[in-house]
Amino acid sequence: MQAIFPCYRCNGVPSWFAVSLTLAVLATISALPAHAAESTWRPAENVEIIAGSAPGGGIDFLARQMQKALQDGRLVESSINVVNKPGAGGAIALGYLGQHRGNGHYIAIVSNTLLTSYVTGISKHYFADFTPLAILLNDYVSFVTRTDSPLTSGKDLIARLKDDPASVTFGMASALGNINHIAIGGVTRAAGVDPRKLKIVVFGSAGKGMTAGLGGHVDVVVSSPSIAARHVEAGKMRALAVTSTRRLSGVLADTPTWKEQGIDTVLTNWRGVIGPPGMSEGQTAFWDQVFARLAQIEDWNDQLRKKMLESVHMDSKSTANYMKEQYDTMKRALTDLGFAK
Repeated sequence: MQAIFPCYRCNGVPSWFAVSLTLAVLATISALPAHAAESTWRPAENVEIIAGSAPGGGIDFLARQMQKALQDGRLVESSINVVNKPGAGGAIALGYLGQHRGNGHYIAIVSNTLLTSYVTGISKHYFADFTPLAILLNDYVSFVTRTDSPLTSGKDLIARLKDDPASVTFGMASALGNINHIAIGGVTRAAGVDPRKLKIVVFGSAGKGMTAGLGGHVDVVVSSPSIAARHVEAGKMRALAVTSTRRLSGVLADTPTWKEQGIDTVLTNWRGVIGPPGMSEGQTAFWDQVFARLAQIEDWNDQLRKKMLESVHMDSKSTANYMKEQYDTMKRALTDLGFAK
C-alpha cells in the first residue's frame, strides 16, 4: 500500500481512510455484472438490420426508419444496411439470423408473428432460441366497415354475432392464425360467441382486404389502424372499435375501444428486435444502450406517430420476459381458435 499511499496524510485525508476507500472501489468493480464489464463492445464491421418482409411492408418501414435514426444520431458508428428476407411467415429471415450465432452485427425486426408462427407450426424457430433485445412500439387492431353499413358500433357487431355468428363476414390479411385472426377470436370469445363459427375471408394483403370491404364483399375489415385511417378520413369507412387500452389519436380519436363497449379484450401488435443466438452480454449491453437512446429521438417518434404507432421501450431483460408472457397468451388464443399445433 505504501507504493500507492507513501504519506500518512494525502490532502488531509488519513491514509487508512484512502486505503479503505480504494479497497471498497475495487470490490465494487469486481462485483459489477459481467455485461457492465463488457459494455465496451462496439460493432467493428457493417451492421445488418434484417426485415422479414419485402420492401415497402410494415417491417421494412420500421427497419429503414431505424437505420436512418441510428445513422443520423450516430448511435452506431459503423455502416448499417437493411436486408430484406421475406417469405414463410418470417421464417426465412429467422433462419438467416440464426446462421450468425454470437454475432452482434446482425439484428432483426420482429412482431407477434415470431410467436404465432411457431405456435401454429408455420415456423420451427422458437423465440427463446434467439437473443431478445428490445420492444420498440405497439400497434393495435381496428375493426371497420363501410359507412353505409347497418353496423354503426362495436355493440352492433356483437349483437349481430350473438344472434348468428355466421351472419357477418370478416375480411383480413394475410393468414389464419395471425394477429388479426386472434383479435377477431378474442373479441367474439369475450362476447360469449364461439369464434370457430365465424365466416372469415383471408386476403393476400391488407390493401386487398380493404378493397373487398369498400366493395361490400365482406362486412367488417380487421387491420392495422394506420391502414384503416386513410379510408375513414376519406369518409368511405367507419371505425367500430380498436383493441387498444385507450383511444388512439388522429383520425381514429373518436373510435371507442372494445373495453369501452363492454368487451373485455385488449390486444397489442408489438414490434421488437432480436439478435442471433449466443450473443455475449457485452453485445447485448451495447444494443440496450442504443435502443434506449433511439426511443428518445424526436424524429423517430414523429415517424411512428404518423403511422399511428405507439412508441415504447423495453430493454433486453424486460423484452425476454414480455415475449414469454406474450407467447403464453398467443398459445392460449390459438388453441381456442383450433390453430395451435
